Amino acid sequence: MKEHFDFYNSTSIKSYNLEETIRYQLKMLDGLDNFTRKHSDNVANISCRLCEKLHLSEGFTIYTTTCAYLHDIGKLFIPPSILQKPSKLTDEEYAIMKTHTTVGYKICMDDLKLRPYAAGTLYHHEGLDGSGYPNRNNW
Repeated sequence: MKEHFDFYNSTSIKSYNLEETIRYQLKMLDGLDNFTRKHSDNVANISCRLCEKLHLSEGFTIYTTTCAYLHDIGKLFIPPSILQKPSKLTDEEYAIMKTHTTVGYKICMDDLKLRPYAAGTLYHHEGLDGSGYPNRNNW
């Protein structure tokens, strides 16, 4: 019988390990857009559970989970009219939305406590095949 694995088990989230600076940034994001905050919680939960399932070290698991929490922090500077738009974004709006990766990177690089997580904010939309943004890297 296969083991049942619940990715959404909230006991796996290591939010108690988040630095005060990170908790503050997430609280700001929550006030701006509840959907994005919930998405960040879900990504962090899945990341944490995957690390645990793969028996990765506790340090790496916490690092990965923290990166996941912060991956969309750049959306703090996306206009709410774009961030919360219920219909499809125009090409111009989508170009603005895509800047959340580089803005998030700058937010992290400007704060010594967030700097270790900067790569997660910058690269989370890159594809292994060279697609994605912002750099269209071909790993």
